[in-house]
Amino acid sequence: MFRKIWLLICLVLVAKVVFSDLNSGAEPQPPADPRLTQILTLLEQDKSDDAYEAITSVLPEVDNPEVVQYLYKLRAHIEVERRHFHYAVQSLIQAQKAGDRSIKTSARIDEIKGWIGRMQDERAMAEQYRDARDNGMAGELKGQVTILYLYLNDNRWSKWSGKDRLQNRQYLQQVTDWYGRRAQEYGLSKPTFNTRFFFLTSPKGITKEWLRSKSFFSDAQHLIARQLGYRNMAQFVEAKAPTGQVALVFHSNGEARSFALSCRSKEKAPRCHYEYAMLTEKMVPGARHTFVPQVQAHEMLHLFGAADLYRIRNARDYAVTDIMNYYSDTLGHATIDPITAWSIGWAEAPNAPFKIENKEK
Repeated sequence: MFRKIWLLICLVLVAKVVFSDLNSGAEPQPPADPRLTQILTLLEQDKSDDAYEAITSVLPEVDNPEVVQYLYKLRAHIEVERRHFHYAVQSLIQAQKAGDRSIKTSARIDEIKGWIGRMQDERAMAEQYRDARDNGMAGELKGQVTILYLYLNDNRWSKWSGKDRLQNRQYLQQVTDWYGRRAQEYGLSKPTFNTRFFFLTSPKGITKEWLRSKSFFSDAQHLIARQLGYRNMAQFVEAKAPTGQVALVFHSNGEARSFALSCRSKEKAPRCHYEYAMLTEKMVPGARHTFVPQVQAHEMLHLFGAADLYRIRNARDYAVTDIMNYYSDTLGHATIDPITAWSIGWAEAPNAPFKIENKEK
């Protein structure tokens, strides 16, 4: 994915003091309003999600222009923290419409737009949305889902400790819980997840090149046969996941670019069955911030039919918090928008500013 871009942005954001421009001596003090006082108290208590909901709820009721401006700027700051940069720009523009004429607000809008612009390195790689619905052993993200999660270990580049695996299980639990909450937003029952973990050792070592090579899947079958006692991948999958949808995930504990090899639509790939996600995300003990759960959620969604949005030219300002387009600060602030929901079997195809392959089928 686009991890390096996000990590660069994180470094930029860490260098900034949260709410510094609101609290600096150059800024006017917050307008006197008891509702605003309550919101600022929530922020002081690190309850930014509650503060955000309160701001959204209060704004339609406020008629004091100064309070309206201040609320929109507060909301923009929370949106920047969430990496929801498009929304932050919109909030600051609303502050201007309410009468904010400060140079500082205009400069902030330009700064955030610059961040958005620097995230578009792969934007022009596609003109339409790929249809990969309901094919392969993952099918749709509904009903009973078995995740076959295989740790790849070589005791060198990819070395898994017990602590690393425990941390990773916690991340994956966040992902399955998040899938369930997002499904409920579309009026669906939560998928039922059965996650099974396995450990594969590669005596010859693990390299980034091997993980991306055409021989990897065949080699992985041999490792499974020798180390787990199955003749081939088919026997392994049948034994561990005889019913429902199956997501096959390999994970090497080394830093590289994760990806997924998923089936295209049944029309284009009628015989495609085996598909898998390759995660190359390193566990960092004690990390205060990590994108690992979002990478896991993103790559596994590919297996259930979701396509990348960050490569589509006209998706730059569309579905801007969808996990297939932009990462948020945490998985909890990421969304599954209607376009991705359509691809994984949750919703009808939406209108979009680009062509959706096989939309009418």
